[in-house]
Amino acid sequence: MSKFPAESRLSPTYRALTVLLFLSLLPAASCFSADATSVARWRVSPRLAGMQNPIPLSTESAARGKELYSRECLQCHGESGQGDGPMAGYIGTRVANLGSAETQEQTDGAVFYKIRTGRGSMPSFRTALDEDDVWHLVNFLRSEFGQIAPPTEKTAGTAGKPAASLDDEPHAALFDEAKFPSAQECGRCHLQIYREWSASRHAFAQISPTFLAYQATLVNLTKGTLGDFCQRCHSQVGMYRGEPILTENRERSKVALEGITCVVCHRIPKPYGKITGRFPLEPGDITGPIYGPREGSELKRVLESHADDPPKTHREARLLEQVRQPGFCARCHDVRLVNGVRFEDLFSEYKQTPAAKRGATCQSCHMGPKPGIAADYPPAPAAIVRGEPTRPARRTNHMFPGPDSSLVHPGIFPINPEAQAFATPEEWLSFDVDAGWGTERFESKVPKGTKFPDIWADPEERRAARGIIDKQLELLAENRRLATELMRNGYGLGEVRLLEKDKGLEFEVEVKNLTDGHSVPSGLIAERNVFLQIKVSDADGTPLFRSGDLDPNGDVRDPHSRYVDNGELPLDEQLFNLRSPILIGTIHGGDREQLLPANYSLNPLIFMRPSETPSLLYGGISDLRLQKKSIEALGHRWAHYRVPPKTLSGKKPYRLNIKLVAGQLPPHLIHAISGVGFEYGLSARAIGDKLVELYRVLWERDLEIE
Repeated sequence: MSKFPAESRLSPTYRALTVLLFLSLLPAASCFSADATSVARWRVSPRLAGMQNPIPLSTESAARGKELYSRECLQCHGESGQGDGPMAGYIGTRVANLGSAETQEQTDGAVFYKIRTGRGSMPSFRTALDEDDVWHLVNFLRSEFGQIAPPTEKTAGTAGKPAASLDDEPHAALFDEAKFPSAQECGRCHLQIYREWSASRHAFAQISPTFLAYQATLVNLTKGTLGDFCQRCHSQVGMYRGEPILTENRERSKVALEGITCVVCHRIPKPYGKITGRFPLEPGDITGPIYGPREGSELKRVLESHADDPPKTHREARLLEQVRQPGFCARCHDVRLVNGVRFEDLFSEYKQTPAAKRGATCQSCHMGPKPGIAADYPPAPAAIVRGEPTRPARRTNHMFPGPDSSLVHPGIFPINPEAQAFATPEEWLSFDVDAGWGTERFESKVPKGTKFPDIWADPEERRAARGIIDKQLELLAENRRLATELMRNGYGLGEVRLLEKDKGLEFEVEVKNLTDGHSVPSGLIAERNVFLQIKVSDADGTPLFRSGDLDPNGDVRDPHSRYVDNGELPLDEQLFNLRSPILIGTIHGGDREQLLPANYSLNPLIFMRPSETPSLLYGGISDLRLQKKSIEALGHRWAHYRVPPKTLSGKKPYRLNIKLVAGQLPPHLIHAISGVGFEYGLSARAIGDKLVELYRVLWERDLEIE
């Protein structure tokens, strides 16, 4: 094993090489520009740029600012502030010249805002520096690079309080009470890891409006006896703090709203197994110990190199070997409901697969460089502390792309500290992204007299907001691209067999599971639509046969389609769909499909009943179960289709179009849970339409039949 330099600080050459390696691992659509000469204009809201500096420019303030500049800023901006620090050449985008007119003409409030929130390769200092220190830093930038001499004597008084504060959060008290650091505090040093996580399904776990409505519906159906069963996997911090289960998100603490945030994985002091989210977190602020895949020798080295003025970070890193093992994921990804129903068997499936036998882990497929393909992640710095990267080591990707996409306004998700500082969730909801607010195309043609919500009345506010939104949309697109890659690595279209072409048409289509680690679909298989769309047309292009087509609500024509149920459309009797329905035993015997996993009681007092039989021995309970239709690891299924002779026109060749389509939730589920309402101003119709928009075609094939 190679040895690293023994000195307390990395040499400039070594530091540059490690940063270059770190940047080489970033996705092409990342916040770092591929062109070092092009920098998009960073607009600041006039409202926030108008903040007044409360600390007078003085020699004492400038001296404090210089101390902070040397510690936090010099590595990139350089001694002269011209953007020529030792790290500048390796960042991938032009570092601002702090003495330029472009910088110095900005208001104190605008400079303060940029330092506090950060953007792209410019980290946020919101958790590293308090407000007064940022104002001292602003004063230093004015006096040192703007050639504004501070008074020779200390000036008494203040210049007035800020017109607005980036810390005026409605939940600040709750945040302080939570005793856990926000992911945004961790993101100060773990910039790229935070960026990945901020758009992940983990970060979306508590924000998801469909999860919130699904949980509330089940709680209501079971008269509250479901308890915190769902919530404890979606918001561990919220459950630790005892937040009421059905609390609206706007009333939750900031860290609880982050869902599966950093501490949920890295504040677990010992290993746990399949316990459906019921595990304790170790409380403490950002300086408390963290648990991860390596012991803390590198952290110790970093802290010793700053012993005179230690950074605001955890003081100890402890080894938790399970973090690198599949059993760590089993805590929440093997779900047995309180009534005994096996609702998610992901870890149990994995244990029986070839991947488990050869030692491949969940992490190697879902946190590696190729989504869905087992591979070790190349070494890279895990953090950059005061401009210095940590030594390269195996660094996993924390984006966790998957079949679900965000349904909420991009001002709210991904979780972005700049977006949070810019406007409240309610204010973002009034910003019309689809209409193009803030784009030059829209702003150049706004009719006179057009009314906007107060916060967006100023066109410069809309333009500044658009800069944030564009970054959010870019990150969401990257996540969806990786999710599509993941799913294409999991599903395949195999052979198409033509069985009959003279007396009608008869053919079979093979659908494959390409992964050896678990079944597909996986996870919430009771609500996961993965189906074949089949279209047969004649030589003139006239449609002759369809299966897997959608009704006006966006549902396939199965028994849950409201159009099928009302008799307005025929049942698609040849539909191939891998969704695994929930079956419930009827009072007269037999089974029927049910949308939600709640066993209804004939007793007037409805409650979530535990199983009367030992479900561990019988593999389930007698009156409620999943009918698994998913494809086992490396398995396949054949979809059989027959087109009657009377349907054919005789105009050959017939053309067969085959599509394998994947969706995250069926629209009929949204109707079933809509009685409790949806957060973030969403209606059932808006969510249903979005789900249809998010259907993705994984594979497509065209054939001709003579």
